[in-house]
Amino acid sequence: MPTTTRPSRAERPSPPPAADGLLRLELDLPHELLKPSSVPLLRQVESWLREQEVEEQGSLLVRAGELLDELGAEGYDRVDHWEVDPGGWLPLPEAEHAGRIEPVGHLVKALRNPAWGVFARARAFSVRLSGDDGRRVDARVLRLHREREHSICLDLWGPTSTAELRRLAGRLRRRFSPLKMRLRR
Repeated sequence: MPTTTRPSRAERPSPPPAADGLLRLELDLPHELLKPSSVPLLRQVESWLREQEVEEQGSLLVRAGELLDELGAEGYDRVDHWEVDPGGWLPLPEAEHAGRIEPVGHLVKALRNPAWGVFARARAFSVRLSGDDGRRVDARVLRLHREREHSICLDLWGPTSTAELRRLAGRLRRRFSPLKMRLRR
């Protein structure tokens, strides 16, 4: 299996400065295996399962693609960084066409690269996207469901109007049907 060389700490992109402002949007998604039960013993088993790592088959790639699609539609169309955990950094899209393809298109194209084979075993996918207007989003999608962690977490940097935030939250609500969605400043 080909390996990718990881950049040194000095080469890694740093988050934008806090002075730009930060909004965190957290989504807790339902797990298809953990439907509420009316049987008390099953509720105990379910509560235990919610605290364990329960792998959601194939959902990481689907959720990552759906999230990239929604963020691309909101103007976050440049992929600055992406990685999987475990597995590390992944090759970035080709620079020559970076502005012509939506982020989900970059993901589909990138999956053809053998270095992306680590995606199959990854527990989390992280991506940093930016747009031409100075806004940036750091997003993390988890394959594993735990009640202590959010299924999808977005850190929005830069100027974001209330209307833009409502539009993005509405898109995510329609796409993912979250159990909970929280905004933190």
